[in-house]
Amino acid sequence: MDIKTREKNQNKRRLSAESILAFKKELKALAFEPIYGESIKEIAAKLTAQIEKLAEEYGYEIIFSEKSEVEIEGDIYYFDYIIKVKTKHNGVRKMKVRVQYIMYDQNYWVGLITEVR
Repeated sequence: MDIKTREKNQNKRRLSAESILAFKKELKALAFEPIYGESIKEIAAKLTAQIEKLAEEYGYEIIFSEKSEVEIEGDIYYFDYIIKVKTKHNGVRKMKVRVQYIMYDQNYWVGLITEVR
């Protein structure tokens, strides 16, 4: 491999890494936008749509895991979702998104992203 080819590959990796960091920051920014609904399922669907829309802006494809880890503290539920982000240059990156669901009224829920790793 000559020097020019190596530099091109390094630049591609650097651009992809910067891009995935920007995507993570935008996901973290969604934490300031609570999602309201009548069920956890409804909120999860809205959240999924928001994440997919954000990924499309970056030209990424999102693969959501079928299962999630759940913690329960009274009327507060914590779901840890593992999502796979397919990037253009570097293949697949795994991210963990923690969402907190809170029952705030009889049969009304709010969902918040609390952590992105």
